[in-house]
Amino acid sequence: MRKAAGFILAAGLAVGLVAGCGAPSKQNVVSQLQTQAEELDATNYQSTAIMTVQMDSGSQKYYVETSFDSPTTYKIALGDANKHINQIIVRNENGMFIVSPSLQKVFRFNGNWAQNQGHIYLYDQILEQIVKTPDLKMGRAGQETTFTMPITPKNDVVATQKVSLMPTSNGYQPKQIVLLDSKDKAVVTIDFTSYKQGVKFSNGDFDPQKLATSEGNAAKTTMASDNALTYIEPQQTFGAKIDVLEPDASAGSTLLHYTGPYGFTLDESRPAPGVSGLPSAELVDLYGVPGILSGDDQTRQLTWFNDGIEFSLTSSQLSLDQMESVAISTIGQTGK
Repeated sequence: MRKAAGFILAAGLAVGLVAGCGAPSKQNVVSQLQTQAEELDATNYQSTAIMTVQMDSGSQKYYVETSFDSPTTYKIALGDANKHINQIIVRNENGMFIVSPSLQKVFRFNGNWAQNQGHIYLYDQILEQIVKTPDLKMGRAGQETTFTMPITPKNDVVATQKVSLMPTSNGYQPKQIVLLDSKDKAVVTIDFTSYKQGVKFSNGDFDPQKLATSEGNAAKTTMASDNALTYIEPQQTFGAKIDVLEPDASAGSTLLHYTGPYGFTLDESRPAPGVSGLPSAELVDLYGVPGILSGDDQTRQLTWFNDGIEFSLTSSQLSLDQMESVAISTIGQTGK
């Protein structure tokens, strides 16, 4: 990054703000955020937040802790409202990983998730999106500065994102992110509770194997340890009807097959500990629960973990957005 030019720009902005009258213009604020984004490339930081996801059955709350170790290493720990960590997304020099401490399970795959969907958790990526959005709208509410822009990449669930930042002596800090649907209804709300720069991390903080077996991170699960076989039926099926229900008590799994114009198969099982690799897979965000997408244009498979159960959704008829909607509709449900 052009550090020298960045510092000169920041100094010039500071002088301009002192000398000028009234609130800074959108151009000045965006220029300041661009400088801050460049500086974050060489700065470690950590943030915590509470994420609220609105579903048809109500709302679900998650605890989110993000650790960024310059220049490209990061960890996003996702937990319940009581801060019990259930899953961790890790990127280090060896690749991308999803870690389930409660199951001692590690999934390894490739992808450039932070730039595609992970920006809502990573502050440097939030700033990058603000700076690069051509039709950005800026407003103010009290001390907060808000930015409204289209969601990138586009999807059927979220249309717009609204980012609120708070000015401080060291630049702007994240306050809130709201993802809105096409009717301007909040789908996901992220309220930041802390943000700190200059945090020092150890190598073990980003080691998937250590995170998977760490006793301090292991969250208690109910379904994985329960002897009774349970399964969840998704609330969103796009009109497809359940045709086959095959519970296998000995294997601890259930296969649900749905038929219709948007048919799919949902396999639910209790996974064994260990490391699994899907080199061609990519990470998709189910807003609180990470998913792993594999397959091709003909048949896709979406895998995710929730409450100690591994879900595997396979379809040649559903679009990716539709698969994500089916997956999200299983979260927060009670097994039968």
